[in-house]
Amino acid sequence: MEKNGYSVAINRDSPIPVYYQIELDLKKRITKGEWAIHQSLPSESELATQYDVSRITLRQALAELEKDGIIKKYRGKAAIINAVPSPFVHDLSYTLVSGRRMTQESYGKNTMTAKVLQLERLVSTFPEIHESLKLRDNEKVIYMKRLFLLDKKPIAIGKSWLPDSLVPKFAEDGLIDNSLSKTLVKRYGITPVRVEDYLDVVRPTQSEYELLRSTYDAPLILIKGISYLSDGRPVEYSQTAWLGDKVRFHFTLHHTDQGFVMGP
Repeated sequence: MEKNGYSVAINRDSPIPVYYQIELDLKKRITKGEWAIHQSLPSESELATQYDVSRITLRQALAELEKDGIIKKYRGKAAIINAVPSPFVHDLSYTLVSGRRMTQESYGKNTMTAKVLQLERLVSTFPEIHESLKLRDNEKVIYMKRLFLLDKKPIAIGKSWLPDSLVPKFAEDGLIDNSLSKTLVKRYGITPVRVEDYLDVVRPTQSEYELLRSTYDAPLILIKGISYLSDGRPVEYSQTAWLGDKVRFHFTLHHTDQGFVMGP
């Protein structure tokens, strides 16, 4: 369907809220260069007509764009383009080569930091964790929950479980330089050599919604991973929930005698 010459990309039968569809469509149009930085968007009434929605719905979409720093709104004026949407690119390849996971570091012009929300020793009651880490009955694990921020804005929530027997006093001593991989290597002499990751698309829980400051219907990309030592023992089971509209994943495959393998 076209409105004023624009092909409307709204699916009213979708469970995804209309305002969120508009937000994504406006991001796509800005990325394609329909409007340049510092250029004005069409007025609220024009955009509402294009998308055939109320101005209230349209304003919800614009509010999300403003929250992300993509536009700036001024009273009585059309919104101004402030930045072109650019999703954070997270490389899945490097974890298999160096064992490096997310920590405080720079990604191009962006800086990733992590905040530890919870760190404790406990007995897990989740079968998935028992099976993944090959735990004995009542064997204790270290549980760590972190909030990852990109340029001080929440982008992911990470949860890690490690066998307590492999990392004694971890809960008391914490992380070295806020890095799990560095802590494993320097304090315990542990270097994972293999990582198995599984990706799912999920909706946020109430806790994730609040921590990530996301819209409730915004999808999360959930990566579940198991890290192994050279002798095959699992050292970490992890779950990382990424904001689906803020991140893009990258990996490289190389051809070998055994077929294609992932690498940097």
